[in-house]
Amino acid sequence: MRGFWLLVHVLGFTLWLGGGIATMVAGISAKNFAPTERLRSYKLIGAIQRLLVGPGAIAVVLSGIVLSMPYMRSGDMPGWLNLMMGAGVLGALAAVGISVPTAAKLGRLETDARGELPEAFQALRKRQILAASIAGGLGLIAMFAATLGKG
Repeated sequence: MRGFWLLVHVLGFTLWLGGGIATMVAGISAKNFAPTERLRSYKLIGAIQRLLVGPGAIAVVLSGIVLSMPYMRSGDMPGWLNLMMGAGVLGALAAVGISVPTAAKLGRLETDARGELPEAFQALRKRQILAASIAGGLGLIAMFAATLGKG
């Protein structure tokens, strides 16, 4: 059963971090688009966040809890595991609680009557950038803790 949960864990962080990188590339590429095309790209970003990042982050946390049970039962929690768990849970909370809902809001925006970006766009975009950067950074810290800290 451990193999199954390890697979879920690896797939989860692949979806989470891969989706985050795809979001970043799409957002950077869309900066030069006309307003209508830019908002279309944010519909795609919303789908990436909703279908990849959110489920991936949830899968990582759930499988991480299951995989860490033997350590918790023994009372011997190594430092790398504590760092991985702390960064992973905080990153997943930022992804699922802020980044995914913000991307969904961005994906629902339409151009205003003049054909320009709506007023809410810039504030939502800044929130998305900050939340996704924090979530992704914490996800990377968790991955580094598990790969480099475990030694």
